[in-house]
Amino acid sequence: MEFKQVVGDRRAIRFFKPYQPVEKEKIQVILEAARLQCAQANIHQLRKAVVLTRGETPDDVFDGIVNALHNQTMAQLAPVIIVWSIDMSAWENMREGLMELIEVGALNSVQGWTEQKVDEGVLKTPEFNVLMGDRHFGEWLSAIEVGLGIGSAVLAAVDEGLGSVLASGDRDAMRPILGMPDHVTPAQLQLVGYPAEDTKAGGQRPRAPFESLFFEHRWGNPLARDEDVVERLTREGMIQTPAPMPWRKAEIASLAKTFDMSDKTMVKE
Repeated sequence: MEFKQVVGDRRAIRFFKPYQPVEKEKIQVILEAARLQCAQANIHQLRKAVVLTRGETPDDVFDGIVNALHNQTMAQLAPVIIVWSIDMSAWENMREGLMELIEVGALNSVQGWTEQKVDEGVLKTPEFNVLMGDRHFGEWLSAIEVGLGIGSAVLAAVDEGLGSVLASGDRDAMRPILGMPDHVTPAQLQLVGYPAEDTKAGGQRPRAPFESLFFEHRWGNPLARDEDVVERLTREGMIQTPAPMPWRKAEIASLAKTFDMSDKTMVKE
């Protein structure tokens, strides 16, 4: 899937129009983007999700998840909540996933990929087969793989003209509400809807300097930032004006009035 635009942080939306439903086809696009994202050993079954729709999902389920999100106002406003999860049982299909890749030529014999290599090498190596190794490492790796799908889902939401933000809450409370088995763990929750705030959401959030995050040749040696690239990305809208926008406080005050939120609530959020 190829997205039509490159985005930075400009649609981390926290104020949604709760009265405007999201089209089913747009939710499918979001899910398709996550489904098609690559995964180690083709273990794409790691990424699973439950879609909750305001007014359609039973109130005890939808409200229960909102409560598990500590009743954050953005959860109270979102018309759709996608509960992304990690299904650790998917690793049991590792051999099948690798063989699928060999059969379609994604893994090939020129690079040494054979059924024998899978059975006698990969499946017996803890660094590849997380079921053999440390469970903590397996969960960490699984979370990264699920995160790749969620990232694509967020971009797809923006590409469909929607606002989206990720949220965390009481995972232990979520599992029984959704009927999840023990081998499934709720990960991030993606709130989706049409923005009630400006899509710039007040401007680019603070970020660490480029040179403090990325290194060249060895750890700690800053990778130089090319200002020509910065200029191009700014022109294309990926890098936007740093927050706060001069009108942001007025916008928040207007949103608070629209949704009957007190100043105290706004400070908490």
